[in-house]
Amino acid sequence: MMKMEEYLNYALEMLFELVRIPTVNPPGENYERAAKLLKDKLEEMGFEVELIEVPEDYLDRTYPYSPRHRGKPRFIVYGSLGKGKTLHFNGHYDVVPPGDGWRHDPFTPTVEGDRIYGRGTTDMKGGIATALAALKYAVEHDMINYRVEVAFVPDEESGGMGTRYLMEEVGIRPDYVVIPEPTSHRLIGIGHKGFARGVVKVIGKQGHASRPWKAVNAFEKACELVVDFLPRYWEVLRGRKTEFPVEDENSAHPSIALGGYAESPTKKDNIIPGEFYFSFDRRIIPEENATEVVEELERFLRESASKAGVGVEVDVKSLIEASATPLDSPIVKLAQKAVKNALGIEPTLMLNAGRYDLVYYRRFGVEGIAYGPGVRGQAHAIDEYTTVGEIESVLKAYMELLRLFGGGGDGD
Repeated sequence: MMKMEEYLNYALEMLFELVRIPTVNPPGENYERAAKLLKDKLEEMGFEVELIEVPEDYLDRTYPYSPRHRGKPRFIVYGSLGKGKTLHFNGHYDVVPPGDGWRHDPFTPTVEGDRIYGRGTTDMKGGIATALAALKYAVEHDMINYRVEVAFVPDEESGGMGTRYLMEEVGIRPDYVVIPEPTSHRLIGIGHKGFARGVVKVIGKQGHASRPWKAVNAFEKACELVVDFLPRYWEVLRGRKTEFPVEDENSAHPSIALGGYAESPTKKDNIIPGEFYFSFDRRIIPEENATEVVEELERFLRESASKAGVGVEVDVKSLIEASATPLDSPIVKLAQKAVKNALGIEPTLMLNAGRYDLVYYRRFGVEGIAYGPGVRGQAHAIDEYTTVGEIESVLKAYMELLRLFGGGGDGD
């Protein structure tokens, strides 16, 4: 039987294999390669595994980068072992594009001291590899006297279409879910904010740049709109605060970010733009209703547009509610106990500012947590890295969680 060091090495080798497969989303490259690798690893442990293909017509309706998904099949790797009360692991194998400026090849795992560099090392191929090593440990130590499910999904980085399909169309209903998002070994995520994302269109009147008085400059009017809108809207947001634990004081409030992209469709310097577009990203706390958030946002924007003397259209591209597991949930308590037993620390509970796939489980009443290895601030970063220490710590905590879920003793 393998020793602890060998399970750690298994996790590291698994991570290296996954990083070498550039599962970039969008558009969804090399998904089939990654899915088959993960399927093989689960079957080696004795899991019954199914590759569930997400239909292309479903993605036509839901994938935000459609039609770039076409011709690139999406697979959910769904494995199960045992019977009874169900502990379900969900991990996404897609990664965001690497971007420029890396010192290391993003798809060649590079070890420097305790650090492992590569796209996905923190978000979240490190979590998948660690979960696999812990499951291997649990199987080889005859700890699975319950049902374990595993879902390795695509497209989390584009809104979670893989998990959404799994829950809404396949219809699985586990008792509890663990998502190995990179919280770090000291933090347990009990939920996340939601968001409303979209585009504001400011409508002026196009004209020639030599006669600006005959036009209504949509760019200038957009500036007037924003200058009026932001102070009024931020005053409202700062007056709201979640009761869930958060990373810092600012995270307790809803937030708004404008201008992730902004453009005039004319793209010509001697034209007065008659239209101007800018994006918005409104983060939603659990105490807010997502539909009411959109209605309020539109009202504030229209008020500011009216003051600027222009028309405005608000196009909400995506809307996802905030989601949280009750702090007294059995899975939260069990995870806290596992971390304390395995690592000798009291983990911090946290509502995450960014979205992850818990929302699709909570819609059907499934309680869950996010807990996984990773370095805070490294998700989506240039020269992304995780550490061997992070993987080892979370591996120990997962092993203890799997033991406790089966009715193991205190472990003290």
